[in-house]
Amino acid sequence: MLKREESHVFAHAIEHVVACWTDEAFLTAMMADQGSRDVVVTVERPEPGLIHIAITRQVPVDAPMMIRSVIGSWLSLTQRDVWQQQADGSWTAVRDAKPKGLSAEGQAMLTLNPQKDGGTQCQATVSVQSRAPMVAAMVEALMLEDSTRLLKQEFDAIDASANA
Repeated sequence: MLKREESHVFAHAIEHVVACWTDEAFLTAMMADQGSRDVVVTVERPEPGLIHIAITRQVPVDAPMMIRSVIGSWLSLTQRDVWQQQADGSWTAVRDAKPKGLSAEGQAMLTLNPQKDGGTQCQATVSVQSRAPMVAAMVEALMLEDSTRLLKQEFDAIDASANA
């Protein structure tokens, strides 16, 4: 298993950041901008302070030809996010991502904290794990790089969004 820590500060208030990361239209447009196709986003709010998101999409495979020859140029990905508001006003999210046809999975743990200046601090831990014999290390390294790149693009999309 490989892990990476990421940190980002949004100029936007925590309510705006959470609203972006849990909005069907925003997520669909952002993922299309990232190069995904056939994006389907479902958002459920079973109770106040709890948000479930399910996303399916096709993502382009950015990998050496050896990997693409086995899995193709597009990969079907299922992602599930569970956002929970904490008593102190912070939010946490657990994101699980599973590519179809690979013995691998990714996870991100996100924590959003409001800042005194009105911005939002985000701490993220991205991890990937593969059970593919002989190529696990290569698959994990590729998935970690891709997952981190996409997360940074999400940061940029939220940074570029207008205040709600």
